Amino acid sequence: MEDKKINEMESIELIAEMIRKTKKEASMKQDYNAFLLYGYAAVLISIVAWVGIQLTGQQLFMAVWFAMFLPYIWTLLRSRQTKQEVTTYLGEMLGHIWKIIGSMFVLTVLVILVVGFAVGRIDFSLMMPLSLIYAGIGTSMTGLVIKEKWFVWTPLVGLLTAVYMLADGVCDNSWNILFGFSFLIFMVMPAHIVRSKIQ
Repeated sequence: MEDKKINEMESIELIAEMIRKTKKEASMKQDYNAFLLYGYAAVLISIVAWVGIQLTGQQLFMAVWFAMFLPYIWTLLRSRQTKQEVTTYLGEMLGHIWKIIGSMFVLTVLVILVVGFAVGRIDFSLMMPLSLIYAGIGTSMTGLVIKEKWFVWTPLVGLLTAVYMLADGVCDNSWNILFGFSFLIFMVMPAHIVRSKIQ
């Protein structure tokens, strides 16, 4: 395949377009929609799980947490539909961060299943604290890349909640509310604050 040579004017225009695209990506409201989608999904699912367990006493309602994969599937399908003409370093970096975080979620589920089948008991209770840690790391890294302190520091709430869950070791119904509250603090709240800044 032959490389196309561009003249000075086209080169300057391409550089200017890349700069405009980077600035736009750093300030677009749409960039924070994923945080709102996952954040509100976690809050809603936490309430559904908590109410279900409170009313029935059945821990089976914890299975509704698998619905958290629905926003992931939706964003994955949507990203394949929308093709960008120009990919910036910023967009590429954020994409890689969340691919790694998504892979951590999937691999954790697979390891829990494999180990569970091997020992004869599948226990997904570790997913809650680990999910808080993974999502918190991804959110903080995003905040560092886009230079937005609200995304950098609020995930500490999720980390402290995860440490509490791991130290307590007993997965009870309160974990549902703690999980939803953590996502409200480190995903939903920062996304709304940052969106309000760029209105």
